[in-house]
Amino acid sequence: MGFWIGLALLLVPLPGLPTLPTGAEIRVVSPNLRAVYMLWRVEERTLWPLHKPRLLPPGRPVRVLIRVGRRIYVFEGRTDREDVVLFVRERRVSLRALLKEVYRLKIETEPPPRLRRLEERRVTPRPGDRRRP
Repeated sequence: MGFWIGLALLLVPLPGLPTLPTGAEIRVVSPNLRAVYMLWRVEERTLWPLHKPRLLPPGRPVRVLIRVGRRIYVFEGRTDREDVVLFVRERRVSLRALLKEVYRLKIETEPPPRLRRLEERRVTPRPGDRRRP
């Protein structure tokens, strides 16, 4: 019976998040919010990384921040190889499986072409230049 309850929890969206529309951002951060390990943006049913993710050892505690419009949803979790296991309603749920199977997002491993072009054009600032790179 526990298996079926776990499966049912996996097949429903996160509390308060029925959809992940274009523009939503997902961040995996340290518990103190100082380090960003992974950052993605949703664009037309595709989840694009906005930078190269940092791999963490399994079992490290993290927070998953999901920004939809002006609302931010926070979930606790732990790293598990290349995935994050969320603790939702006293159950362990794979973030990757949730994004693919529940929210039906295609997960890309490289930034979108337009962001790669922006990175290639980025220039080193001159001394005295107030703009940040």
